[in-house]
Amino acid sequence: MAAMQAVELQSVFGLSDAFSAGVLDVSDDKQKRVCYAASHMVVISSHEDSRQTILQGHCQPVSCLTASADRSVIASADCGYDSLMVLWDAQTGNPFWSVRKPHTYGVQAMQLSSDGRHLVAMSALTPGGALQQIISIWDISKPVQSPSFTAMIPAGEQKFCLHLNQMNNQELITNGKGHVCFWNLTSSSVFLGTSPTRALQFKRTTGDFTTSSYLPDGAQAATGCHSGEIILWSPWLVDPDGKRYRMAAKIIQIHSRPVHALSAVDRFLVSGADDGYIRLFDCKLRLVAWFEDLEAGPIKSFSFSKVPPSQPASPGSSVTDLFSAPDFVVGSTTGNIVAVNCHTFEHPSSDQPSHRLLAQGIVHSTTALVTHPTKPFFIVAGQGGVLQTWDLLTHALMQTHQLASPTPIICMAFSHDGTILALGSALGVVRLCKEGDCEHIADFRPVKQAIVYMDFSSSGRQLALGYKDGSVGMVACLPWRGGQTRWDVVGCLRPHPAPTTLAGVAFGEAPSGVTKLFSLGKDGSIAEYETDKLSAARGLRLMSLHSLASPTAVTAGPSPTALTFAPPLPYFAQSSADTLLLVADEAHKLRIYNADTHMCVATAVGPLHGGYINSCRVFRSLSADTFYVAYSTAHQVVGVMAWPLDGDPNKSLALIAHPGNIAGMNLSHDGCKLVTAGADDGSIMIWQMDSEALEASMGGRSQQRNPMQVLVDIEGPGSSFQQDAIDYFCHAQLASQGNKGYDAKTPSLPEGKVSVEQIMSLCQALGYFPADQELSLMLEELAYQAASRQQRPPTHVDLQQFLALYLNYRPALQEPSDEVSQAFAALGADPATGMLNRDDLVAALTTYGEPLSHEELVSCMHTLTGSQEVLDVLPADVTAVDFACGLLGFENGLDSEPVEISAGA
Repeated sequence: MAAMQAVELQSVFGLSDAFSAGVLDVSDDKQKRVCYAASHMVVISSHEDSRQTILQGHCQPVSCLTASADRSVIASADCGYDSLMVLWDAQTGNPFWSVRKPHTYGVQAMQLSSDGRHLVAMSALTPGGALQQIISIWDISKPVQSPSFTAMIPAGEQKFCLHLNQMNNQELITNGKGHVCFWNLTSSSVFLGTSPTRALQFKRTTGDFTTSSYLPDGAQAATGCHSGEIILWSPWLVDPDGKRYRMAAKIIQIHSRPVHALSAVDRFLVSGADDGYIRLFDCKLRLVAWFEDLEAGPIKSFSFSKVPPSQPASPGSSVTDLFSAPDFVVGSTTGNIVAVNCHTFEHPSSDQPSHRLLAQGIVHSTTALVTHPTKPFFIVAGQGGVLQTWDLLTHALMQTHQLASPTPIICMAFSHDGTILALGSALGVVRLCKEGDCEHIADFRPVKQAIVYMDFSSSGRQLALGYKDGSVGMVACLPWRGGQTRWDVVGCLRPHPAPTTLAGVAFGEAPSGVTKLFSLGKDGSIAEYETDKLSAARGLRLMSLHSLASPTAVTAGPSPTALTFAPPLPYFAQSSADTLLLVADEAHKLRIYNADTHMCVATAVGPLHGGYINSCRVFRSLSADTFYVAYSTAHQVVGVMAWPLDGDPNKSLALIAHPGNIAGMNLSHDGCKLVTAGADDGSIMIWQMDSEALEASMGGRSQQRNPMQVLVDIEGPGSSFQQDAIDYFCHAQLASQGNKGYDAKTPSLPEGKVSVEQIMSLCQALGYFPADQELSLMLEELAYQAASRQQRPPTHVDLQQFLALYLNYRPALQEPSDEVSQAFAALGADPATGMLNRDDLVAALTTYGEPLSHEELVSCMHTLTGSQEVLDVLPADVTAVDFACGLLGFENGLDSEPVEISAGA
């Protein structure tokens, strides 16, 4: 429970505008509230103080949202193969009814019946349109997890709108772009109403259909069009054969732009369109009231309150009567939510505004995110060169800035004091601005490539730039005439071998106080640059270029994905004097690299949720002298890990922050909040981190678990791993002791040690086959730990030391066949057939990486197949499947069937 409270969603910015029921007015007599969807969250927000109740449970973006007639129940659903349909209590925000996978690919649209007993849902079309859509009806008064009624929608175009007849819940209407379907659920009949462009009585065309609704009397229906018109459908008619049908009776232009929202409210038909107008019509489609100064943007949805208006309408339906209707809210395609006071239509007053902005939208297609280092606000960049500055505390949009160039900003950074904002564009232009008003300071374009990484020095006088092509540059505030300074380009280098791209650029302070700059290439090379005596004349100078001490075989090994400065390792007495870097890679490993000695001094297995880490930030707990690492993956997941890293999954937590790609992750100025931005869902999530809960859940030193406990948890309670590890370790001890001192009553956890030379054999016995270079890394880690305690490198390890190495160095994802496929591709296997010539394979085994001698190769073949003749064992052409499954004996994880390889093959 503590882990759940350690990182908690505090607030959500943004509004989903992908469907026409995106906002709901759930006000009651006590308070005014609005409900809306934001990415995969459902938010209930108060009008007065914007306090949010966040309904969590969906893993994909919410695709439809509806409420009961009395607004006591909210229903939400999403699209995807792991979809969810949920009913929530509108007062408490608690779920009370849910269905997993209600349809194959989730729900496209749904609505609750007027009596609140049934939920009518329309399935989403599967990708590629392989399956027909389905109408299903669910009795929510029963716990039955299957629909009480289903019907197939006629094949053809995708339907995206569903609307129940509130006067007769046995009737509903659905539509796509060109067809409308009228349903009668009692007789399971459906009438297909075609587009009136094909009807002879109309001599003009209409745009695509957008939405449909029944009129207040329930007899007629209307369909909105992309052309701003509505099509009025007749009541049910009967043909000479006795079949019922409807016909398009009239086309009426009600807006100048596409109509996206249409619904019957009390005695009115209400419409909302891209022109930003809300219009109300009576049953004869005469305009009764209009709201055209809302400044909300193109309207996508609206919802009227169930609280009666303060002044009811006078009897009769004449348009000369005073207009009266409940207040309502609208949602726009720009993400704005506006509350409208209907009373002001007949009684305008300067003291009582006609509308109020409740929330503003996040810029579309977020490309970058940055938080201010000393103040509670953050900036997001979107397509078209738009910058938005948001207040973390009030949720208010502080300012919007439109850059002169529409080129997307894909990278941003603040100087450490927050006075300078750097913007990096997709065309390689870096712009320096003043904090607040974004006043221009300087522009530079040293390289015509997209800027993907930027980092300021602690002084704020140097800015490092990382480019898409692998180049590294620097701009700095340099001395100029008359004792003045100005920003200028220091220089650019490409230190990492082509075609290597960058995995990170990091400015930081060594424990000695010296400013250092590093860049990390995806080939595993780390470059260090001069940071003193900078000048444009000297240019940017490379101090050193070294390779990570990572395993290399035929392939280059896992590519690094993220870089940051690491805090001191508290295990060791002398480690605070070392400059440490934290490097993440595609193999889900986190390596600590000593930049002073150019050695990898520690390795830990990282989180396995959501793919590899592509961004990480180190922060300190406010309640204890403890460090943590916040991280994000490219897709969905963000999390927190306790420092120091030891591979224990209980000392990290992960959560689904966004349903798709993550555009950015950063820490707030006080280190207490994690701010994340979705790339395509139009939302920003603010996650509150409770330092005490973090410490209690995973950071406490007293909670340090030994590696055996960790591995038993990972392997599962029914696994024989624990006993196997103990048995192999005891066997290694006996082998080294010549069977001296053996006792059948030897305790289950041996207290002795084994020689470091036996680490390789023990790993192999447990199913992990490390390369020689991996063994070297293990020994270097042991030596570094000993040196930090002012001890000599160990010659022996105990069981827990060995298991810690095994836990963190073995492959995080067991996919040996996949690795063999990658190796075969690197060796030049035919892309179409996957075939590799036998002679080329033998040459690779005896030449590259850690080569086998001819005698070693013959011995291996004899052990595997019983034959000592390599040419007899291997066919002339070999595939990865043949080699991995037929020869090495791996389980077949690939698509094709392996060829059995044996002696005489």
